[in-house]
Amino acid sequence: MKSKRIVTALASFGMSGRVFHAPFLERSEDYELKLILERSKALSSVKYPDTAIIRSFQEIVEDYEVTLVIVNTPTYLHYQMCKQALLAGKNVVVEKPFTSTVAEGEELISIAKDKGLILTVYHNKRLEGDMKTVKKLIENGSFGELKSFKLALHRFRPDLGPKKWKEEKNPGAGLLYDIGSHMIDIALQFFGKPESINADLQIQRSGGQVVDYFSIDMNYDGFIVNLFSDMLTEEILPSLVVEGSKGRFVKYGHDPQEVNLSKEVIGWNDLGLDNPANYGSLVSVGSGISEVIKTKNGSYVDFYCNLAKIIRGDANLLVTAEEGLEVVKVIEELSLKFPIQSSK
Repeated sequence: MKSKRIVTALASFGMSGRVFHAPFLERSEDYELKLILERSKALSSVKYPDTAIIRSFQEIVEDYEVTLVIVNTPTYLHYQMCKQALLAGKNVVVEKPFTSTVAEGEELISIAKDKGLILTVYHNKRLEGDMKTVKKLIENGSFGELKSFKLALHRFRPDLGPKKWKEEKNPGAGLLYDIGSHMIDIALQFFGKPESINADLQIQRSGGQVVDYFSIDMNYDGFIVNLFSDMLTEEILPSLVVEGSKGRFVKYGHDPQEVNLSKEVIGWNDLGLDNPANYGSLVSVGSGISEVIKTKNGSYVDFYCNLAKIIRGDANLLVTAEEGLEVVKVIEELSLKFPIQSSK
């Protein structure tokens, strides 16, 4: 007998909703995408004509059939919307970063536990091919004693973007909360809590109000994890460099899933296949022998497959709210300890 579908509501149909959530929900037999919140437009009707468009979050909260709410709105709305959904007895997926503050995250976790509900954070970078690949290399001892781990996302976007909630001083705005939350989550998942942490946080672009450059050093016993992102780099630089006593791994390019999910027609069979030109190279220390390492397939689809099993009581949660909270704790620590430098 076929299991009943999980009736789901999507709180926004911006880029996140269009690319990272709706396609997986619509394609899966585990979910019924019943509601999509669009304040004034009806963009979702083109691809999802059978899904109702609603105009307020309250309509989601009050729909008794909805058991799962995807909170993929601007960060400053995460706490309010998650709290409303949880108090209404609904399971919640919230986009990264989990919340703007640690206190908000702690309260949401407490509510979810009290009500026996699922609360998870969409840290999908864990499911990207380059992260899967380097994790395997670490686990099989390819690097020997680890010396450094550098993760970078360089962009050239010298002008401020049109999304005001990302560029203005809203809670949870800026590159540190946005891209930084992904990178910090990876470091915590791979290596745990650091012994100490240092950071250079800057506003580099003209007219900028929030962090658009960061370089974070997370110090562990014997090695450093460096996380870097900016908006003013034109040249092509490595996205991942790992060095150890036995080997050095260098990789360019980024996971293809976001680009593939943005296409008019999604090629599901090739969704997470990396471009061979972006495969990383592992160079052995001493011999200098270089080996091309094929990138493992990225698999964002695993997130919602896992979630369906969780809701039905058949698996362990892929990303816990507590893990999402640990990321916010690091960001909050950085924001308090290291003043933002402005080049304006």
